[in-house]
Amino acid sequence: MVQVHLLNHFPQYASILAYWSYHEWYTQRDIQFDVIIRSYMERAHSSTIPLAWVAIDEKKLPVGMVSLKNNDLWARTDLNPWLASLYIVPEYRFQGIGTALVQAVIDKAKELGYRTVYLFEGHNDTVDLIHYYTSRGFCILEDALDNDGNPTTIMCSTL
Repeated sequence: MVQVHLLNHFPQYASILAYWSYHEWYTQRDIQFDVIIRSYMERAHSSTIPLAWVAIDEKKLPVGMVSLKNNDLWARTDLNPWLASLYIVPEYRFQGIGTALVQAVIDKAKELGYRTVYLFEGHNDTVDLIHYYTSRGFCILEDALDNDGNPTTIMCSTL
């Protein structure tokens, strides 16, 4: 059985989450791996935003992650907080782990007093993210440009 925990309870997994993040979203960008490592180390030792969660299987291995952070989409710094970096190890996908991670972010945002959580669609994803998130209560807010100038869709969930 997979359990979801705040990364600050399992900081030893920060480098693995940084590795996943880098290889999933940053290898084609001009952002160095050490920048990503530092951001996950910050999340591993934080009790305020930015936060990260790790999904851990019964063998105590990390199998997924998600983050809650501010100013994820530079063109819309007026919108906060953002659900970001949802990733599940391929062989663990379609087992409800992503849903549990998304719910952890929503629960924490609500606990922190936010009324809305935002996200924007990635480009490397093999899943139809619009369908994935609308089936979990998110709605399309608007089209925008991502941090690299590519078209994306901003979605939100009212808490």
